[in-house]
Amino acid sequence: MTMARKTVATLFAASLVTATVLAGCGGKEDKASGDGGAQVPKNLSILVSHANAKYAMQVKDDDRYIKELSKLSNYNLKYEFLGHGDDFTQQMTVRFASGELPDMIRTDSIDSTMHPGALDKGVFQDLTPLIDKYGPNLKKKIPAEAWNSPKVSKDGKIFGIPALAALPATRVVYIRQDWLDKVGMQQPKTVDDYLKFFEAIKKQDMNGNGDANDEYGLYVRENLIYSNLFFSNFGYDPNMWYLKNGQLQPGMIQPEMKDAIKFWKSMYDNGYINPNLFTNKGTDWGAGIKQGKGGVWIHDITNYNSDWNIAGFVEKTAKIFVLEAPESPKGKGISAQGDQIYFVWVVPSKNKKAEDVIKFLNWAWSDEADEFFGMGIKDYNYKIENGKPKWDAADPANKENDALIFYQLSINPRGDGRMLDKVLEVSPNTEAIKNGIQIAKKNLIKNDALYMPTLSSLKTNPELAVGTGAGTLFLDMFAKVVTGKEELDASFDKFVAEWKRRGGEAAIKEATEWYNKFHKK
Repeated sequence: MTMARKTVATLFAASLVTATVLAGCGGKEDKASGDGGAQVPKNLSILVSHANAKYAMQVKDDDRYIKELSKLSNYNLKYEFLGHGDDFTQQMTVRFASGELPDMIRTDSIDSTMHPGALDKGVFQDLTPLIDKYGPNLKKKIPAEAWNSPKVSKDGKIFGIPALAALPATRVVYIRQDWLDKVGMQQPKTVDDYLKFFEAIKKQDMNGNGDANDEYGLYVRENLIYSNLFFSNFGYDPNMWYLKNGQLQPGMIQPEMKDAIKFWKSMYDNGYINPNLFTNKGTDWGAGIKQGKGGVWIHDITNYNSDWNIAGFVEKTAKIFVLEAPESPKGKGISAQGDQIYFVWVVPSKNKKAEDVIKFLNWAWSDEADEFFGMGIKDYNYKIENGKPKWDAADPANKENDALIFYQLSINPRGDGRMLDKVLEVSPNTEAIKNGIQIAKKNLIKNDALYMPTLSSLKTNPELAVGTGAGTLFLDMFAKVVTGKEELDASFDKFVAEWKRRGGEAAIKEATEWYNKFHKK
């Protein structure tokens, strides 16, 4: 354990003692503390991404959910929604350059490339003593592993508050069970099983619209987002780092990646994947699946209620099941083991609002906040009948513009409320979701780079980023080979050499040094 990790762990232990004392002296620790009860609400401004969520992209100034959250938390909250993906990154860079910053800012790390140098320049407040004093719920409910992350802490000091993903593992394979039934097949387990299913789809008009050529076995999204199936089966995932021969190396440069790319090209050539895979944007991808264009796709089990409700499918006979990733002798899985950090809150030092931010977040992590972040507004999104809450994702109040995503996710400062116990207790798909939660755990891949910070050697070269992101050298090569514009061996070898020459070698060296230090080798 490094000195920073030891220090954070010590702070964590000390904070637990502090939280216990606070609980003994001032009532239950799960209650929000320090707000003064009847005091006049204070203002807090919050900057987030709309993350392509329908409701968040159209939210009005007098939004009912923000007003309710303000009332419950006793803070006047003003949310500002920026774009998503590359747009969010660019907009954040501009905001930090301007110096006009709100009280709470959503970022991916305290040392993010969206605000290079901000941490070292003292832009962010050291939150350690304030968490000890005002954040007992934060220390109680956010796991120590998250506090140890370099996304949150540096040199034993906490500069960010982690917002957590709903679950430690979320990715599953979704499949059209009704299509399996139609072609008389069992649920696939191996790569060959999937290929047989894809071939059957190709030969039939599965969605019954009269066109036998608009359905695909695997429905793929641009930049291979939610689409990284059949890579680990060949030994390596292009988005991950692996310890190999004493070095931490990207999976995307390993020779075995050629076999995976060759497999993807065969799927493309055989019509098993949609030909617009490199331009199929998120909204079009989701709409295409609901229109019956895909038999298999990857997504999060947390989206079972919101995105894959059968009522949204054109085919009213659609049946959706979730599966494990296909098995193979060389590997299995679709997502790397992670730290469960969804995003990180940072607090600008100059605003002098850090204490209020911690008090607000402490309330947000209290049990009393669960009902709002899980089911929304009482008597609007859910009702109490016979002493028990009644909530339905398909209710118009929750379904229209995906409103449930807004209160469960978009304005939820603790991360994601879709898998809260209160939601699962009343969800009509509880058993399917609980089954999916267990399947997602089995789809995890051991992550040798867990907790690795953003590498300095890659910060100024986004095209060298590991994985299938837009504009990366890997995705460019992958697209050219899969579509037949370039030959596999020559194109892949050129990519590897170029990646190493332009900074990859330095990245491997830096990553290996971090790994050895972190694991005390």
